[in-house]
Amino acid sequence: MRGMYNMVEPTFQTIHSRHEMVRCFDGYVSDQMEELDERRLKRPLVKTFLLELLNGTRSCADSALRAVFARRRVQLDQIEEGLFLTKDESGQQMGILERLRPRVLALYSTLESAELRRWVPQLVRRSPELDHVWLSGFTFNVLWGLMLRLSRPQRFTRLVFTHQSIFEIDSQAPDGDEDEGSAEPPSDEDEAEVVERRDTRVTLVDRVCEIQGKLHKLQELYSPFYAISQLRFPSPVGRGGHDFFDNGQVTNRSESFRDHRSHVLFVVRIYERLLQRTEDEAWYSISDSANLPGTFRKIIGAPVVVRFREPLSPEVFDHWVKLTFERKRNKFRLWGQPLRLGPTKVHVYGVDRHLWQPLFLELTAKGCTAIIPNGTCGNTVHRLVTNIQRYLDPGAKAFIGNRTFEAVVEDSASGVQYDPEA
Repeated sequence: MRGMYNMVEPTFQTIHSRHEMVRCFDGYVSDQMEELDERRLKRPLVKTFLLELLNGTRSCADSALRAVFARRRVQLDQIEEGLFLTKDESGQQMGILERLRPRVLALYSTLESAELRRWVPQLVRRSPELDHVWLSGFTFNVLWGLMLRLSRPQRFTRLVFTHQSIFEIDSQAPDGDEDEGSAEPPSDEDEAEVVERRDTRVTLVDRVCEIQGKLHKLQELYSPFYAISQLRFPSPVGRGGHDFFDNGQVTNRSESFRDHRSHVLFVVRIYERLLQRTEDEAWYSISDSANLPGTFRKIIGAPVVVRFREPLSPEVFDHWVKLTFERKRNKFRLWGQPLRLGPTKVHVYGVDRHLWQPLFLELTAKGCTAIIPNGTCGNTVHRLVTNIQRYLDPGAKAFIGNRTFEAVVEDSASGVQYDPEA
């Protein structure tokens, strides 16, 4: 794969600060714009992969962070506080890792997309301390509204909608996540079988003003339009923009890495607040009541509820349960022993493979209810909702207690400003 490009990668060993990192990547993407204009890309685009670290009750110093990666044979050479040159077990430079916020890491890389889409998911799968940053269709709907305020109406944007009903058949294919964040749809020229199930991928590229008044109508007409998997923020400082994917990949298609990093920071600030709000509202525990005498106790925390637009068929429900809890590698990254209570009703006392924290699930043909005990990472909720929209029901409604999931996202975004000088 590496032979596809005339590789002239940045020399990361010469980077000794964040300022030098930004300047290095800025020079790379500036030189690349001519290639993009001519549609003759000689070098890979700059990609950012956003990773979530631990949860709201635990901290991770730089030394501990290096140890997390070292256990997966990934070497982090410290450049300055919260900034590292990243190498795989063979010594190959994978990119620059930056801790953007206490709970969110960013890996900036100029390697080819196919290589990174293998390496990053494998790293996450093998690391209980790490997870992808998950942007559900509900989160993208809020980000779409923010993008409208940041962009001029005549600028072009790009929206991708992806829904694959993988549980409509009992597939024997590996249920991994190698294709997550894929910028291009897989080729089906050599498909060996005819698979009859919904597989929707729609791409819209148009002026912001043309899509603005039509997106909601499209969603009402065809539910897969709720399953937004990619959104481009047009760059305010030049041509091109920044493509955000539902698994936390961000591809720079602009002429400024500085602007790319500013957009990443903008979304990361919102996401970190969203994680905190999710945990504040959903963490379940029981405590003594300070206002009542005796031994009265009170329940803290609200269930996460996902309601399907239409009930699942018994076959789809069975495949969902089987493929999620009988396979080590599954889309939802969950483990547990399902307790069958009826033809389409299952209780699961399980764990999230991210941090190995407990959670309790009730799965039915009409939806899913999750109880998230205190200490379980809020990212569990975002992964669950994102994958339900993508693989089960794109038009599902999600709630944390009596609040819609989208309202929680809107609260998290309130007051967060895009800072071009970040």
